[in-house]
Amino acid sequence: MLTKRLLICIALIPVIALSCNQKPSSNAITSDTTVVKRITFPYDTITDSKVAFFSGMAYGNTECLSNLEVTTKWKSHAARMDSMFHKIETERLEKMRVWADSQLTAHNAPTTVFYPFSGPDFLNANVFFPKADSYIMIALEPIGDLPNLCSMQPKAIDGYLNSINRSLSDIFMRSYFITMKMLGALNKDSVNGTVPLITLFIKRTGHNIVSIKPIGVKPDGKWNYLDSLKGIKVTKGIKIDFVDIDGDKPQSVFYFKTDISNDGLNVNPGFRKYLSQLPNTYSYLKAASYLMQWKEFSMIRNTIFEKSDCILQDDSGIGYQYFDKTKWYIRLYGKYQKPNKEFGNINEPDLAKAYKDSVYRPVPFVLGYNWKTKSINMLYAVKKGKMKLPVGK
Repeated sequence: MLTKRLLICIALIPVIALSCNQKPSSNAITSDTTVVKRITFPYDTITDSKVAFFSGMAYGNTECLSNLEVTTKWKSHAARMDSMFHKIETERLEKMRVWADSQLTAHNAPTTVFYPFSGPDFLNANVFFPKADSYIMIALEPIGDLPNLCSMQPKAIDGYLNSINRSLSDIFMRSYFITMKMLGALNKDSVNGTVPLITLFIKRTGHNIVSIKPIGVKPDGKWNYLDSLKGIKVTKGIKIDFVDIDGDKPQSVFYFKTDISNDGLNVNPGFRKYLSQLPNTYSYLKAASYLMQWKEFSMIRNTIFEKSDCILQDDSGIGYQYFDKTKWYIRLYGKYQKPNKEFGNINEPDLAKAYKDSVYRPVPFVLGYNWKTKSINMLYAVKKGKMKLPVGK
């Protein structure tokens, strides 16, 4: 594995006493008031350069990629990626960050973010909770893997970049992936799963890829790397380790492809145990198809209530009527609009009344199913005894 070195800068107290066998060296920068220690952090430049390539970010650490990055096709792809990410950054993501910083108690907490029904959408979870230690994402889309770019023919590379663009079109326009559309695309396109898209978002949000390793959840609910689980029936997943470019801290994404309906969990006791062993989490739910409004998804709904210190969601997540108001502080944002005709069988009179009785708090960005009408709603709930809502917001 080739490695580069990231520098984690740790500012120490004004006066530092070195031990008798320690001497300042090239890895320490000193001034009159501080000593800054440089800690190297290796990351996988081969994997990172692959992701940078299809993310439209020049890297060129190998002759192969350097040659590919001068092609007209790649330059066009890179320009499109830059344009689209600039657009959503200015129109959506920056507004989300500012809002989260003032409205979410847990915005910058080093925690575990739990994101069921996520698809490959690392992007929005990271915007709301950028300093999380880990993100646990669960969906039905296949895991997939990264392409071997240097062994691909030019036509195949062009097709791969086109597939990346198609896969991202919905999240650029709507802010969410459409599960059935993604399932169809990922089963037939050269982008064969969520890994390329998750890593693209990791790269585009200012991070470097440390490693990508297949994992499995065993019958006892514990996970391990897949190469050590031969002969054991497991729920397969992927663990993606990454670090931001400033070398702040290592972070991880865990993505599992599995069915978390009651039926799915009943035939998968190992994963059910895994969920029961989760630490306290901050849960995020968006464009979740209103599944947890139904009794058929009561198990994952109850898991979220049990494990979450806070829940951030739009109305497509857990039904308002299921929140025990004696256990949760709840704050509503935006304005409630009955779900569109695609989900016309959903009716939440309790939520509609709560919005009517609530102080209006604007949502300054467009996110979720009502992206066309801009009738955006967000619910932020914090568990009593765990944390408090921001004062006076």
